[in-house]
Amino acid sequence: MAHIQHFSHRHLLYKNKWWSALISCGICNQPMDKSEVHYDCVNCYSCTIHKACAELPEHINNSLHDTHSLSLLKRSSLETSIRCFYCDKSFGNEFAYTCKECAFYVHAKCGVISQTTMACDDHGVIQFSCHQHPMPLVVEHEDGEDIILGKKCIACQLPCSYPAYSCTIHSCLNFFHKSCVDKLSQKIQHPFHSHKSLILQISKLQSCDLCYKKDCRLVFSCHEIGCTFKVCTECAFLDSIIVRCRSHDHLLCLVEGAYFDNIKCDACQKSYKELNNHATSEIHLTRSFLFRCMECDFNLHFICGPLPSTIKFNYHIHSLTLLDPIYEDNCHEYYCDVCEEERNPDFRVYSCSNCRYEAHIHCLIHQIMKLMKGGNDISNDVELWALGENRWNWTIAIGEKNYNNTHKVTLGDLMSCLTQQENEILLHPWMITLIQSFNHRIFKHDNYKNANSRFHQLGRSIEDFETITEFFQKFDSLAKGFDNEILWYAREDGISKVEDKYLRQEVMEVDGKYKVPKTLAPILKTLLDNYCGGGDLGGRSWLSPAMKSVCATILLILIDKMCRTKIEDVTWDELKEWYFHLYCIYKIAEFKVCGYLLDDLTKKFIRDYWSFKAIRCKQDSKNQINTKIEYLKVELKRWEENLDKLEKIDMNGFLRTYALPLKKMIDDDMDYSENIAWHLKHKTVGDRVFENLDEKLG
Repeated sequence: MAHIQHFSHRHLLYKNKWWSALISCGICNQPMDKSEVHYDCVNCYSCTIHKACAELPEHINNSLHDTHSLSLLKRSSLETSIRCFYCDKSFGNEFAYTCKECAFYVHAKCGVISQTTMACDDHGVIQFSCHQHPMPLVVEHEDGEDIILGKKCIACQLPCSYPAYSCTIHSCLNFFHKSCVDKLSQKIQHPFHSHKSLILQISKLQSCDLCYKKDCRLVFSCHEIGCTFKVCTECAFLDSIIVRCRSHDHLLCLVEGAYFDNIKCDACQKSYKELNNHATSEIHLTRSFLFRCMECDFNLHFICGPLPSTIKFNYHIHSLTLLDPIYEDNCHEYYCDVCEEERNPDFRVYSCSNCRYEAHIHCLIHQIMKLMKGGNDISNDVELWALGENRWNWTIAIGEKNYNNTHKVTLGDLMSCLTQQENEILLHPWMITLIQSFNHRIFKHDNYKNANSRFHQLGRSIEDFETITEFFQKFDSLAKGFDNEILWYAREDGISKVEDKYLRQEVMEVDGKYKVPKTLAPILKTLLDNYCGGGDLGGRSWLSPAMKSVCATILLILIDKMCRTKIEDVTWDELKEWYFHLYCIYKIAEFKVCGYLLDDLTKKFIRDYWSFKAIRCKQDSKNQINTKIEYLKVELKRWEENLDKLEKIDMNGFLRTYALPLKKMIDDDMDYSENIAWHLKHKTVGDRVFENLDEKLG
């Protein structure tokens, strides 16, 4: 075509072969090539476009962003900080395919790169769907120079190794290991994703939903509207270990090589970063493992997760049993009998009850992994226990059958059956307690909270040392204020809020009286068998079965949290929440066990809390003071050295050398510096100026 009407220019553009080194394409901002046909404007003499750029469509659909179509717009109208979603490079003064609705931008040439499957020719050259240039196979370095030195594989992000497909463009650092290309496919199905196939695409750096790795450029992502699921290529092809955890209603995947130091474990309620402060050696060999349910974002550390309940160790005659943290009376040192190094009693351990033989979990990791992966010489019938599960009675055959209903009923379904009056009671439980209104409770609580607030920060800083001493000297008079802060606490939404992970769980019938989520049923069964002589929680006669089950569920959730929280980790806010929920359930349902727990919480544990807080406060304050004393000692020594340096300066020598105009002021009987100092103190500037003037005129 001899001429075109391009949407970016108001005049006709004519095909031309004339070339100037100073002219760049108005679309891509790249210089013209001598042999390249282009279009330019005879009216403006400044608008020139590559033939290929001129043929770019104004609107495109792109698999990287299939929610909306993309429009080719001038880059100058975009923010300077925006980078291309495809190649992650910045924009110049050029056109870009954009979706303003989603803030999505790609270079014009990146936007039209084919997203079809990978093609390979007979000469070892591939054209990959996620890369715009052909990539020949390199089997070894040429002429002693490693042409892919310093590059990282787009797929696995590991350094170069041969053979590899590498881009020959000097400015392009992309390459693929041949082994990575051999296993990549354009679409995959993933066991933890229920939607349609995941599509392979290159993108800006983002995080993998399975291992939490943050620098993934090549990912398999879901293109279902509203779904953001994505996994890196490494996780996509892992032979994952899938296990069942009795305290969670979904299957868990054991992720190896995860990046999650700040992710909190749902069993111990701590992150690896927090655990690392206490026992680096204990978790070093297991911190890259994570039991994970992506549907619920439920995570368990390896040392807290579902591990074999028993294990056979070649160097010990008896089987070893997995135990939760154990503490021996009058014992202050704990050791592992495998590595003979000290162990932290706060962590689980494999133990032999016959000969008091105990071992780190990480010292048996080879046997654990072999058992979990189903080695041919090991039985797979061993139970898996997660942290805290052995507290409850899991041996009972509950949960295998649902009550007489073909439809699986969830806790959410059960709560939807509550009457309006029952929902109002959960939302405003103080109505049934026949006490003051919610506003009055909040007013009273805030008064006590403000009066006590400075004591909740004890030990964090020694700047207000008077508060620390006041706490120890006047605790008897302060205790009543602490008790009242808890007694008057209330939530605006009452006890009506239940976590979503419980709402979507199927409920099961326990002892024919209560329908509770599966993962909480063993807790209820243990309570009924061990703490309720009649096999019943009790309760008001007018409560409907649904209301009774909902109150029981809220109680079980609370008990589970209390049993998973160590005394040293409990917070004042948690104490208030626990007391409030227990008190409300007791007043609404009159469960006897709530009365026992309330009594222990108020008469025993609140005092325990302040006792432990006092111990920590004294120790932390002592450590802070000692640290400050050491710092001040160093500072004092530094200033003493500075003073000594000043004393060694020869002021008389300095003044005789540099203060010659003052020599007539000097009395030979006085110290040179003292003489000058006397004159500086008693003489005015005028005195000195006129003295010098008299001397010159005289």
